Amino acid sequence: MRGGFTLIELLVVVAILALLAAILFPVLSSAKRAAKSSACIAHEAQLGVALGLYAVDFDDGLPGAGEDQSNDADGSEIGGDSWLDTVQPYSKSRLIYRCPADESPNWEALIEPRQTSYGLNAFFAPNHPPFFGFKLDQVNHPSECVLVAELAETWTEDHFSPMYWGTPSLVTDALRQESQWNAAIHQPKPLDELRHPGGSNYLFSDFHAKKSRFSRLWHQSSGVKPSIDQFDPTW
Repeated sequence: MRGGFTLIELLVVVAILALLAAILFPVLSSAKRAAKSSACIAHEAQLGVALGLYAVDFDDGLPGAGEDQSNDADGSEIGGDSWLDTVQPYSKSRLIYRCPADESPNWEALIEPRQTSYGLNAFFAPNHPPFFGFKLDQVNHPSECVLVAELAETWTEDHFSPMYWGTPSLVTDALRQESQWNAAIHQPKPLDELRHPGGSNYLFSDFHAKKSRFSRLWHQSSGVKPSIDQFDPTW
């Protein structure tokens, strides 16, 4: 009778296990990424509920953006509480402010820590120049207009400002455009465009959330206004 495996048999078994691991690992990894993307969409949908309830209480208006220093008519600064704090009574949980796929090291930063994976479109923030807050009933196409988008992992503010994107931008302000727009690669600095397979997740102003590629939401040929701009409520 044989007393055990031969070295050749053992090597064959090890090779088979390695082959199976090589086949299964990408499948499991893909399933994990898909699960994180689904959880992220669920977070944005919950944020949509909270923002919708807030809008009901405030005549279709939305909360202000934090960490923005805008100017009123006499030049004095208008501070703003973060919309994350303002909608807290409606959202009930801060856990939904972080996408499961967001691995930014800034969450643990002592100076300017990351507040959220999701940024509010500054077109809607009543304390943000130059429009000082579009209301939901002013949006031309609510199911197409982006209200909240996923933020780049280096971004520590709670909002982004599409009016300063592009060449030319909708609003001329060289300093703000420099902070918002990467002219070399023609992309916005605040957004993460590919956090999940196939794109990033967005919350629209009718409060539905879905994944999309940025190029399907915003596109501009240099020197002319954008041919697609689903971040501008008047588009």
